[in-house]
This record gives sequence, structure tokens and C-alpha cells, in this order.
Amino acid sequence: MLTRLLATSALALATFAPLTALAADDIPIGGIAPLTGPAANSGEALRQGMELAVKEWNEGKGDYAKAEGPHPTFKLTVEDNNSKPEVGVSAAQRMVTRNGIKLLIGDALHSHVTMALMELAPQFNLPIISAEPVSTLIADKVKSDPEKYALYWKGNYNSSAYGETVHDFVKYAIDKGLIAEGGKKLAFVIEDTDYGHSNADTITQLFEADGWTVAASEAVPAGSTDFYPQLTKLKGVAPDLTVSVFTAVNSGVSLVKQMSEQALPGRHMAIYYPTKPEFMAQVGPAGEGLVWTSLQFAPEVVPAHKAFDERVQAAYGNPATYSHAHAYCVTEIGMRAIETAGSTDPRAISEAIGATDYNCLIGRFKFDPANHTVLGGGEYLPLPVAQIQNGKNQLIWPEANATAPAVK
Repeated sequence: MLTRLLATSALALATFAPLTALAADDIPIGGIAPLTGPAANSGEALRQGMELAVKEWNEGKGDYAKAEGPHPTFKLTVEDNNSKPEVGVSAAQRMVTRNGIKLLIGDALHSHVTMALMELAPQFNLPIISAEPVSTLIADKVKSDPEKYALYWKGNYNSSAYGETVHDFVKYAIDKGLIAEGGKKLAFVIEDTDYGHSNADTITQLFEADGWTVAASEAVPAGSTDFYPQLTKLKGVAPDLTVSVFTAVNSGVSLVKQMSEQALPGRHMAIYYPTKPEFMAQVGPAGEGLVWTSLQFAPEVVPAHKAFDERVQAAYGNPATYSHAHAYCVTEIGMRAIETAGSTDPRAISEAIGATDYNCLIGRFKFDPANHTVLGGGEYLPLPVAQIQNGKNQLIWPEANATAPAVK
């Protein structure tokens, strides 16, 4: 059955048409995100971001690749992965065979789902671009076999960028006397996914080069909310710095509250989950002083983000998040690539994605041709560090972009 499905799908995708031949029809594209399960809040934001990009494009409000129209129009289908690779793969196969999609945005959130979805690019001759996943393992796969993954592109920087940010900020904070170096003991509490482990691995390598040691590393299932066993272990080793990594906001809220209750010694630095507005709403006083990366979407201080937030609120009745903005930008990249290609030829679309140099809401998108990964830091996608001060997020690093000084 699977063999027949693959053969049928490959045949369906073996033909392509110039956009002029498709002018009367919307070009079908697909998206995969966790619409159920522990990361459903992020998945819903990603779905809204993708949908808003297509809606505005089709209404003549897109950020088009070509100045002169007519521009192609698109029909987007978004399916659920339930944070599971096998569910995401099945959903993508349905969209290929049922909807005839010419581009897949997937996975929109998870690295471990992307590791499975990217295998469909050569099987189905299908251009695929992921959105938020950062695991360096994805880029390593591309680099190991560039021909096999010629149609796959990674729409976010590598997890090494998070690791470099944590390392560089801590070094800055120690120099400024904001963080005590102590015994240079490092600890992790992470979700047990490629995303969690790849971040921890990168941070470990960078800190060990500076003489730090890993005193504890606790990996828990995605969506976990009981951290008392892990915190008991951490109290026993008294880390100078604890780094936490989660995609599910309920995990982050629970960890921060329980760390506050347990009065864990040392500094805590969080990755990703404080980007969610519900984190600020739920964490309360326990979050005061928390340092985290990266604050890439800040409607309260960036006018373009505020304008985007107003469009999301008008369309969906809820505030915009970083996930809305990232999904919006990646969808724009995909649609611009199809317009640039001038046809639905998979190779032409992939080449157009690879040639992208595009300033969108959250930064400049440009791909590294060696591993098909968006560049991070510096002039590309920034990774600023924030701190919760008096119940609000403030940018504290790099100093040039700071909205407030860091607080000890």
C-alpha cells in the first residue's frame, strides 16, 4: 500500500506547470504544526501566522518578490502533528496525495518532527522549509548528503546560536559583576527532544572550554510539569548556572515556580518558552529577574511588531507572539520563492528559497548554502537576551540594543 502511495505521489509531482498556466487556480501549499498536545498553544500561533501570510498575499497585501503583478495566489492547508514525528509524516503524505501541495512548511515547531519530515523531500520531490526548529542535527544531515536534501531548507538558525548567546551573555555578565562565577558548575533541565539536547550539547562544549563542568543534566518528557525530583538533585550539587530549555510553556511556568519555591542557588537562564505571552501571565512573581533568550518579538518596543500584533488581533482576537511572526515570515519566503521560480518546478522553487535575502519582521533571512540553514546573530536573525523586571520584559543584551540595564 505504501509503495503504491509513494509511486502515485511521485508521479503526481513529476509534472509541473508555469504560473501562467495556474493563474486561474490557487497554488496548494501545506503546513505541519502541533495543533494538539503539550505544544498546542505554539502550534495554534504558528497556524495563524501561516494563514495570515497567505490571506494578506491573496488580498494584494503581500510582500511580493516581483514588483509587477499579477502575482500567484495560494491555498494553504495546515495539519496537526500532535508533537509526534509519525503523525506529522502521515499528515504530510495526505496533503501530497489529497491536496497536491507544491511546498510544505514543516515542521513549524519541532526539530524531532522535522528530522522525519525532511525525508519526504527526496521521496516526493517536494520542496520543504521548516520554521522554528533549530537543532543542529538537521543542518548536519543536509551537509552530510546535500543532493538527497537538495529540496529541504531550515528556516531558523542552528541551536549553536542559542548556545553561543548563552555563553557570550554569561561571559559579559561575569565581567560586569552581574553573575558570580563561583565554582563554574553548570546544570541543565531540558525537554527530552533533539531541540533540548542539541542546545545542551552546544552550551556544554562552549562552557567546558572556559573551565566549567556539568554538575547535573536532567532531561524530562515534553510537557512535564513536576520538577521536584530534578530540583532535589540540583540542590545537592548547587550549580552556579542552570539552563532550562522547553517548547511547552506549561513546563517553563512550572519549573520557574518550583525553582522559586525551592530557592535553588545560582543563576537561572531560560531558552525559548518565555517568548509566549501566557508565560508572563502565568508565572507571576516567581519570574521576576529571570534572564532568557531570545526576545525577538517585542510589540511594546518595536513599531513593526506592534503593527503586526494589531493585524493578528484583528484577525484572530488574540495577541501576536514570536511564533506568529516566524511562521508569517517563513510562509512569505515560500510564496516569494514560488513567484520567483515562475513555475511549480520543485528544483526551481528550492533554488529560489536558497537565494533568499529577505528582511522580514524578526530579522534578515539568508541561508547558508552548505547546510541550507538560516544565518543567526549579527546582521541576520538576532538573539537578544531579556530579563523580567517589574513584571515586564526588558532587553538587556547586547548593550547597544538594551532597553534597561541588567539587574543582579
